[in-house]
Amino acid sequence: MTADRPLRLLAVTGGHRLDLDAFTDMLAAICAERGWAFAHAVQPAAQDWLGPEHRGLFDAVLCHDVPGLSLRRGTAPEPVGPSPSVARRLADLLRGGQGFVFLHHALAGWPGWPGWADVLGGRYHYAPAELHGTRWPDSGFRYADYTARVIHPGHPVCAGIEDFGLSDELYSCPVFESDIVGLLRAVAPPGPFRETFHEVLGTPRQGAPWQHPPASDLIAWAKAAGASPIVYIQPGDGPATFATAMYRRLIGNAVAWVSSPDAHAWAAHHPTEVVLPSDRRDPARRDPA
Repeated sequence: MTADRPLRLLAVTGGHRLDLDAFTDMLAAICAERGWAFAHAVQPAAQDWLGPEHRGLFDAVLCHDVPGLSLRRGTAPEPVGPSPSVARRLADLLRGGQGFVFLHHALAGWPGWPGWADVLGGRYHYAPAELHGTRWPDSGFRYADYTARVIHPGHPVCAGIEDFGLSDELYSCPVFESDIVGLLRAVAPPGPFRETFHEVLGTPRQGAPWQHPPASDLIAWAKAAGASPIVYIQPGDGPATFATAMYRRLIGNAVAWVSSPDAHAWAAHHPTEVVLPSDRRDPARRDPA
């Protein structure tokens, strides 16, 4: 972004159901208010735009997608890729400093790539899997009316954000709290989570009841990946959330921040390694700067 042109945003969707009209209406309203321009790409073709040769073409990439996962009702969720070239291009883009904002089910992306969980700061598991040497059950979800509470009012992503109500989906999944800067927490009434694997498979669970470690209540955070500023925002299940004024401001703030010189300077001073799928080193054992 420069003084002589508007901020340019690439929105990426695909791999999971999404009310695309409501989502793009939200983006259009945010961009109209802030004088930005956006383009839209759908996975898997969107990967053509996510390589180091396109760094600088877009000031920020906003992902509401689930790449690398085959999801069909009645069939077990199956990781697909990434190919070595796709992983290398994404890693090089992050090492080059491309700002990203990830929304909602993007936390489940590239389940066959352990290092991608470190890019986002957590991982939603559609099926039981090993991550950082720990065997995790499939993740859980539930719908709730809750309050999104600001816990870092001094961060630019939270500028002008007050605690606000949402009716959205909450997750029970690994969140790497020691590697992230928390921005919002969910204040929600207690309630049971539903397990994901058998929900997708459409079959009742056999044997012992599903259990998962206690869920983190963090629902928005910032971090660095490579030299790139990253924001993850968990809410984003559907039209009611997309139409919420405070949520739209949150998305706009996140896009503006990951595009800013301050965010890039912060990420450059907090670099983290992007570990490719073929790299056997355990990213959980790195020493974050």
